Amino acid sequence: MRSTIGKAALLVQFAFLLALAPACAASPEAQAYADQKCLTEGLYFEAGTEGEAGQIAVAEVILRRSITRGFPTTICKVVYNGAPAYGCQFSFACDGARVRPRGKALWKSTWALAGRILKDRQAILDANTTQDAVFFHADYVDPNWEATMDVERTVQIGHHIFYRLKTE
Repeated sequence: MRSTIGKAALLVQFAFLLALAPACAASPEAQAYADQKCLTEGLYFEAGTEGEAGQIAVAEVILRRSITRGFPTTICKVVYNGAPAYGCQFSFACDGARVRPRGKALWKSTWALAGRILKDRQAILDANTTQDAVFFHADYVDPNWEATMDVERTVQIGHHIFYRLKTE
């Protein structure tokens, strides 16, 4: 009999493989489930302690990346971009956090929020609380990409600082 962590790891691997599969291979229901699972993981692990405003801001970045040239085109591919081949866009995708036990109440509330966000993606993008951000980091880290990329800081929401690509 597999342990709970073993089952969680298996589910994560399944969601990751589904995310990498061509979109045409997945049924609409399977794709919707994968989108919600990947968005939930992104929100839970990147902004779970930030409250709803912080989680929505992170969701906005994930959604915006999926429609911005130069980024992957699905939520799962955005969330797991680079994992594990050349470094993760989101640290939890490489540090093993997603296979550790989760707080059930926070996971359930994050799952529900992700579902609401996915029902009206455009409303999140139209609200534009991050001012067109496609990058963010926690205020307690000093990322090396910030100085080497052509980005400008937009806002800070909770413990996250957001950046958009500079326009000419």
